[in-house]
Amino acid sequence: MTQEKLLVTDTHPIIYFFCDGGKRLSKKARKAFEEATTNAETAIFVPAPVLWELSMLVQGGVIEIDKPFPDWVDELFQYRTINSLSFDEATVKICHDVRFHTDPFDRAIVASALQIGLPLITNDGRMHESKPCRLFWD
Repeated sequence: MTQEKLLVTDTHPIIYFFCDGGKRLSKKARKAFEEATTNAETAIFVPAPVLWELSMLVQGGVIEIDKPFPDWVDELFQYRTINSLSFDEATVKICHDVRFHTDPFDRAIVASALQIGLPLITNDGRMHESKPCRLFWD
């Protein structure tokens, strides 16, 4: 697997693909998720802060899922090429220096991408403006 096919995802692309049918994803991002969910060449890493943010959005009623959250997470990781990415002390150290925005989730997600040196799937305007890491969208 080449490094161009290894990606980290932000929270909204997960929502767009798994809860909204991918309609709001760019063609490039949709293709990456389609490849990852068909066990093709693309692998997507889901940082722990993305899962935590998703949990909070479900709890707050911002997004709806069709099953209990733990079951939904288990289903997400049934795909061989969608993998969880832990949030450890090395990532926290990187997060300390990520100062592009005050949102702790965004900072933690960017730090996760920086920690493993992979592009981040995102359409977050603040990230595209400040480019705190390599981005993957258009």
